[in-house]
Amino acid sequence: MTEKDYLEKAKRTLSTKEDLIEHMAYGLVTESGEILDALKKHKFYKRDLNVQNLKEEIGDLCWYIYQLCEEVGYTMEEARKDNIIKLAK
Repeated sequence: MTEKDYLEKAKRTLSTKEDLIEHMAYGLVTESGEILDALKKHKFYKRDLNVQNLKEEIGDLCWYIYQLCEEVGYTMEEARKDNIIKLAK
């Protein structure tokens, strides 16, 4: 699936445009917390690491990131490029 196709399909599931940047920021933190919770259960409660759940949460993070990028007029390609430049410094 191309990034354009993904964004078109993902945008269809957006329930509100109200306070979108803030909404996406909250979502990113929430989904990151769900990943951390899965790791906590694995490390401290000795449960098997639920890789399928991690993949789902990564997908959810992508959804929020793409919506946020769209809202501020920034592509993932630009984000990747800018990130590599930053990391090289």
